[in-house]
Parts: sequence; C-alpha cells; structure tokens
Amino acid sequence: MRKNYIYLISLLLIGTSCGKQKTVETKTERVIAITTTTSVEKKYSPSIDFTGTAFANKEANLGTTLPGRVEKCYFIEGQKVNKGDLIVELSSELYTQALIERNTLEKDFDRVTRLREKGSVSEQDFDHVKAMYDASVAKTQMLKKSAEVRAPFAGTIVDYIVQEGENFFFAPNLKPGYSMTSGIVQLMQLDVLKVTIDVNEKDISKIYIGQSADVVFDAYPEKRISGKVKSVDPTLSTLSRTAKVEIQINNNDLLIKPGMFAKVKIFLPEQNAVFIPFESITRQSGTGNEYVFVIESDIAEKIQITRKFSVENLIGVDGLKPGVTIAVAGKNKLSNGCKVRIGK
Repeated sequence: MRKNYIYLISLLLIGTSCGKQKTVETKTERVIAITTTTSVEKKYSPSIDFTGTAFANKEANLGTTLPGRVEKCYFIEGQKVNKGDLIVELSSELYTQALIERNTLEKDFDRVTRLREKGSVSEQDFDHVKAMYDASVAKTQMLKKSAEVRAPFAGTIVDYIVQEGENFFFAPNLKPGYSMTSGIVQLMQLDVLKVTIDVNEKDISKIYIGQSADVVFDAYPEKRISGKVKSVDPTLSTLSRTAKVEIQINNNDLLIKPGMFAKVKIFLPEQNAVFIPFESITRQSGTGNEYVFVIESDIAEKIQITRKFSVENLIGVDGLKPGVTIAVAGKNKLSNGCKVRIGK
C-alpha cells in the first residue's frame, strides 16, 4: 500500500515538471519587423534668416553754403543725373558784386604787369596788386560755387525740398525716413541698394564683410536677389542687443524701392554634417525631445538627437555618427532594447 502511494506521488511530480517545461518551451520573444536607413555625412552650406528694410545705397540732401533764391532746376523728379551735373542754380548778388570787383582788379593787374616789364613799378607794388587780384579770383569762384548745386554722385532726383522761385535758408528737414540735413534737392543712388538687418549677439560673430546673401522682397516673392554683406557695426545697441548689418544688392531695373520689407538669408561657411531622413525621427510626447532608434545586432537602442537644419527631406542632426543603421517604418512600435527583424 505504501509503495503504491509513493508511486502515485512520483507520477504527479513528473507530470507537473513536464508541464512547466512545456510552458517555458512554448513562450517566444516578440520580434518587430522594421525597415531601416543609414545616417550619412554630407557637406552643406548653413544659413541664418533675418528680416530687414531696403535703403538707397547713397543719399544726400543737397544745398548751398549760402542762402539764396532758387533760379533754375535743371532736372525733374525721377530723372537720373551723372556725377558733377548742375542740378540747381541760385541767384547770388554777392557773386555778381564779386565778379565786378574781380574785373576791376584784373585791369589793374594787367596795367601793373606792363609797367613792371618797363621797370616803372616796384616789386612790392606789383606783388600787392597781384595778391588782391588772386584773392578776388578765389572769392569769385567760391561764390559761384556757392550758387550752384551739383551732383556729388550719379543718382536719381527724388524730391525738391525747395522749388523754383523760393528762397533757400538752412533749416532741419523733418520729413520722416530721410536725412535730417537741410537742402534744396534730395538725391539717391537707386541702382544699388543696401538692406539693413539687425543681428543679435548670438549670431553677430558669424557675420563678416563679403559674406554671400539672398534677398527676397514681399512685393516680388519670386525674385531672389544675390547680395554681399557690405558693413557690420562694431558695437551692439544697449537697448536691443543687436548690431546693424548692411547687405548690398544690385537694382538696375529699379524695381525695388527704398522702404520695402525684405527677407534675408545669409550663408555661413560650408561644413560637414550627419543627415537622416525626416521619417526616422520620433518626438517624445509631452517633452518635445526628439530621438531615433539605432539598430545594432538586431537590437533597437533609443538615441536622443538635436535638429540643426533641414535640406529638402533630410535633417542635419547632432548626436549621431555617420554610417549608423536607423529604424524608419515600424519605429513607433519600438522600445529601448527590443528585438527587431529588418525587412525590405
């Protein structure tokens, strides 16, 4: 009886053991099917975007050193002038008076010159008359120049601040957006423009004279204009913590007008970067952190990355080496350390 009881217990233990073994043997590890891509290293030209405003490359309110009445305007608004062209002529009673004095002294100088040749006048008297005549010539030239307004550079007549027949007196120009200098006529160089942007302290060290830039204006969104950085302010504003930077562009067709709003892209020196497809990036909900799953020996590892820029459908990132295998399709099913099967 006792032997039979021991035999039954032995059979029960063997059966239980076999059942457990069968359960372990039937339990299989989950393998997730994915497709992959490889991170690549490529050269690229990074850029920084800004907004700015167009201004004339050169601008001047032209006037004279002496007051007077505007006698003649030789050009109309919108007309181009060359450097040295006479734009405005003023009346000058002082010039007329000086011209009479010069003519009188010229006759005296001619007379003493003839007497000097005959030895009938002393060198001291001759030098005195000559000095007076030379001074009158210089005075006449100065007063004549003071009655004329000539173009200091080639440009376009933008506005007559004083019209024909009006008297010109020095007074500050309070017209918004223009020079505060008093003048008779406003001249601008419009075939070349400068676009002024504000660059913050974080980016100013990346900007230098001669740097390439692309400029697009809202008025002509399909027209991309190439330019160069012309100047960089050496100091920052204490209010905005930005520095003024000027980009020079050609405007031969005169389509772009001063005051237009511009979008500027300044290109930085070419460098290498690691690129991955946009589709391989996953964003962690609630944090904004982005990561990818790197596959090695059929095991997925979650790696956080930082976007730097985008080129077409590729994203330049920090945090990865080139040549790394990355999950694409099926990445949303993965977790750190899970096993994968790479498909086509």
